[in-house]
Amino acid sequence: MYNRYKMCPAYILPHWTEFKEKVQSYLNAGTSTISAPSTKQLYRVRKSWADAKSQLGAYSSLENAKKACKVGYSVFDANGNVVYTNGGKFTKGQKVAIRANTPLFASAETTSVTRRISGTYYLYDGIACKNGRYRITTKPEFCGKAPVGRFVTGYVSWDNFNQ
Repeated sequence: MYNRYKMCPAYILPHWTEFKEKVQSYLNAGTSTISAPSTKQLYRVRKSWADAKSQLGAYSSLENAKKACKVGYSVFDANGNVVYTNGGKFTKGQKVAIRANTPLFASAETTSVTRRISGTYYLYDGIACKNGRYRITTKPEFCGKAPVGRFVTGYVSWDNFNQ
């Protein structure tokens, strides 16, 4: 019985000799598996590393990821580090109004909330950290001062700024 949709042998038979030679070369090499291609770095465009639902895409090219990055989004490497932020409107010492009941974190990586805050704060350095968070401080004269632990109040996600 002839089935025109089921002609798999018709595609492989003309290349049967090449196919057998390739299989034999793997057998001769002492392995029965074909090595997978090396994993490429993917750059993800998101609002924050933790917010996977906000992801606009994943790109193997950093330049393409930057082009796709909308205002308020960041480009993250595979480890969750911010490599680019399209929110250049944030600068060191910039005064920001924090929305009511905003979670304050002790670090850029932690998932546990230290406390909830609201009111006026200042950006410590204006640089986006991991998870799209910014370091904030209570007074403009504290911005950029060391030691960081003494002058930084905590970490807040940029999407909690009233703009």
